[in-house]
Amino acid sequence: MQAGAGVELHAKPGDTVTAGQPLLTLHTDTPEKFDYALGSLENTWDIAPTGTPFTASPIVLDRIA
Repeated sequence: MQAGAGVELHAKPGDTVTAGQPLLTLHTDTPEKFDYALGSLENTWDIAPTGTPFTASPIVLDRIA
């Protein structure tokens, strides 16, 4: 667990995006593990043509108190 780790979303599911637009920013206190984090994000999103029907699911699934 890291106090400075997290994912900052710049585009939410269902948003219209353009080529080259950042979708997210990863934050970490351990940059040596950054490649592992990037690898875990591979194939975790789809970009569909404009007008494709979409139903968003919750981004936050649960909270840890």
